[in-house]
Amino acid sequence: MSDTIQLHDPAHSEFVQETLRSNRVLWMDVEMRINDTQPAMVGYIPFGSMLGTVESVLCDESFAAVANMKRLPHMPWLQFVHEVVVPVIEQKGVVAAYSEHERELIVEALHRLERSDLVDELIYLDCNAKKCFRKCFPEDLMRIQQRLRRRFDRGLMTRRRPPGLKDFLCSPASTYDYPRHMRQFSPAEALAYIRPQAAERLPRRWTPAAKRQLCELLKYNEHDVLGMRHLTLELMTLVQ
Repeated sequence: MSDTIQLHDPAHSEFVQETLRSNRVLWMDVEMRINDTQPAMVGYIPFGSMLGTVESVLCDESFAAVANMKRLPHMPWLQFVHEVVVPVIEQKGVVAAYSEHERELIVEALHRLERSDLVDELIYLDCNAKKCFRKCFPEDLMRIQQRLRRRFDRGLMTRRRPPGLKDFLCSPASTYDYPRHMRQFSPAEALAYIRPQAAERLPRRWTPAAKRQLCELLKYNEHDVLGMRHLTLELMTLVQ
């Protein structure tokens, strides 16, 4: 078994499908800015859960008060890996996220937790859908890429980027119902807006805009996890 399993890899198709059928998966997604050393928050569907309910954990140090107010768990990233991810690895389960980035964060955390022995035991499913779309829905992928190029050329994007999860979920190839009002939401911008207020004042004194940004960030992350799971299940019925 390789460290990372790709959705488009036929060699692992049977294993992935059996794992999905048995729900031996921890689905997770992190939110953080590019220069952050650890996630600000994590959304996940617990290992073995058949309910598809996302649980949210706030990891940012400045979010302790708001976590208490919203009755959400608050724990550093290392603690999350120790309490949530390590048991999955020990039970030979699969950790699923949308890119190699989450795997890198987990591996780094395992070393810092002095659990380097588990690095080779980590079974990680990279749910990036681009190569699956290239194989199964080439016309949809081409339309997504064209739309992203147009947005960049018109100055609606500050930099070019490859298609991401949200693009695939909003395409006709997926049946996921992604909220239209969240399609342009930026979690990095939301974090940049929220953090100064979280560090300087109690949650009840936040501006209405900051409170709204936090609620939307939590909802955005929830759709990342649910959407990734939904799209993966869809694609694995197509990729043989």
